[in-house]
Amino acid sequence: MRAAVKGVKVAAPLLATLAVLAEPVAARAVAADPRALYGAELVFDIYREDRPVGQHRARFRAIDGGVEVRSTTAITLKALFFTVYRFDYDSLAEWRAGALSKLTVAVDDNGDRRAITVAPAGDGLRLTVDAETPRAVPRPLFPTNHWNAAVLGEGRVLNTLTGALNDVRIRAGARAEVVTENGVVAATRYDYTGDLRTSVWYDDRGRWVAMRFLGRDGVPVEYRCRRCQGGPPAQ
Repeated sequence: MRAAVKGVKVAAPLLATLAVLAEPVAARAVAADPRALYGAELVFDIYREDRPVGQHRARFRAIDGGVEVRSTTAITLKALFFTVYRFDYDSLAEWRAGALSKLTVAVDDNGDRRAITVAPAGDGLRLTVDAETPRAVPRPLFPTNHWNAAVLGEGRVLNTLTGALNDVRIRAGARAEVVTENGVVAATRYDYTGDLRTSVWYDDRGRWVAMRFLGRDGVPVEYRCRRCQGGPPAQ
């Protein structure tokens, strides 16, 4: 039986049972330096109704005392050769000692624009969304960029599309086989419930390898690995 994500195959029932009984490796992973997992970049092709509609890319660069992560997403929907929807996302984050230190996000959702910033503020962080009054938020704070499997132990995440702090429950699901640039790898599905509903797959080293969620119109959107196992940058 195949899961809803193209290229993700549900493992045998015995493996699924073991995944529930034993804490998966990915749940304990803390990506202090994502380059050790992904190399210089992470790339997913985005599909809607089994058709390619865009790409998500994260680039990792060493900075003084930490790592800089630039994440971009571009989605275009067409009908009769005309563009009917466009989505562009660009975020730049600084991570130090495995924790988010700074973040800037620019979102253009078909003309609806949003700006989000996170900056250090004493022992915590300061979150600003558009022209709203900044608010204090405690550390650690995990944005919904998904490359860092350490988020699996959290109950609250920063939604980097809306700027809202979402309360979530993240639970391990069935084991699966996921197609990557290096062939098929074993992975565990993690389901978000609460303020967010999405399914994310991580391999046993804690690398993000697939994602699936429903768009606002109820149509499934899938992230399929183009480059998620490390190695030379994707073309």
